[in-house]
Amino acid sequence: MALRLCFFFFLSFFTLVHLQAASAAPPSQAFSSGLEILQNRTGYQFRSVDLLRQAMTHPSYSLDNNHALSLLGLNAMEAAAALSLVGVDPNASPAAVNARIAKISGFDDCVSNGKRLAIESLVRVAKKTSASSPNVICSAYRAIYGAIAVDAGGLDAASKALWRILDGGIYAS
Repeated sequence: MALRLCFFFFLSFFTLVHLQAASAAPPSQAFSSGLEILQNRTGYQFRSVDLLRQAMTHPSYSLDNNHALSLLGLNAMEAAAALSLVGVDPNASPAAVNARIAKISGFDDCVSNGKRLAIESLVRVAKKTSASSPNVICSAYRAIYGAIAVDAGGLDAASKALWRILDGGIYAS
């Protein structure tokens, strides 16, 4: 029995290591080119492109995915929205701040801006998952800002990229 358990543990470990190695396979040329275009559109060049690669990886595709970056990105977007209003009007009402946050980081605007960036053509998903699903697009869109914040070591760069996209700068690239 102990021998079977040891064998099962070894087999499970080998399978997990193999799956992680497979997910770390070199990206395709088209995916790498898409990441470069996305960097140009956001106006942020990653020191570690692996963070952007992770941001464009849905949990259905790999264990190394965008879930945590998406949560961080949402918080970065909310902070940028609040700072932009309170920086101009330190006496802004809580209702006005909440409205600004909802406008900038809300699901519908997130999906719309993600589509403007053509995220559905870049995000990696499992075969049974639709890259054009609003949830997938929004998660990847938010993850971009989380990845920028981690790569830059703060929220300033993520905020600048956000305003570049929201102000229409993506059409200049």
